[in-house]
Amino acid sequence: MESFSLVAPYYETLMRSVPYGMWLEYLRLHWSLAGIEPKTVLEVCCGTGKLSRMLAQEGYGVQGVDKSEAMIREARDLAASEGLSIPFHCADAAQLEIDCTFDAGFSFFDSLNNIVEIGQFRAALANVRRHLNPGGHFLFDLNTAFAFEQGMFDQEESDPDEPIRYRWRSSWDSGTRICTIHMEFQTADSRFEETHVQRAYTEGEVVEAMLTAGFVEVGLYDSYTLNRPHSRSDRVHVSGKAPS
Repeated sequence: MESFSLVAPYYETLMRSVPYGMWLEYLRLHWSLAGIEPKTVLEVCCGTGKLSRMLAQEGYGVQGVDKSEAMIREARDLAASEGLSIPFHCADAAQLEIDCTFDAGFSFFDSLNNIVEIGQFRAALANVRRHLNPGGHFLFDLNTAFAFEQGMFDQEESDPDEPIRYRWRSSWDSGTRICTIHMEFQTADSRFEETHVQRAYTEGEVVEAMLTAGFVEVGLYDSYTLNRPHSRSDRVHVSGKAPS
């Protein structure tokens, strides 16, 4: 069973406490630092498209891409329910092919950790770079090895009043840098399971992949700050620009 398939209809309920507004403020901060005022934006690994919808409501020309057909169906339905016309594409980021380019792109919520092969990770970054206009900006975040070592995915919600309850347990392999997360969910009328797999990339791997993809002005940050990552950073943001 494909990851993010059975959980797709419940995804926004599960994520309702996420500070999406703060995330967009951080994205705009990086746009300001990069000296750009984008009009068109690509969300990579968009999931159900919450951030795309928020940007579209502000007047940006947004498109989203995600490899999960179930998540893309939800994204299209939710956008339509809000009266928004947002093109959402079902495609693997490593094989991305959209017939247009964008002023900026982003990928949040550790989505690129779900690409566990370094070659595919490099291909995804290269494809994003190809879809940016000259001087275009890309910002994404990644969970770190420290986060996986600390069991960040060991979570549980058992409140019977919640519309969906869950129990997640993870296992971390420091040799392969792979974290496997077994997820159990329960709603009023169903139970289901999914297994997700993420990889922790080293700083060197990330910088090399960005430079090989053709990005310039590459920077890594302790998430939601402008500080350098440190040994206890559980998430990092990575930024880069397409050459002007």
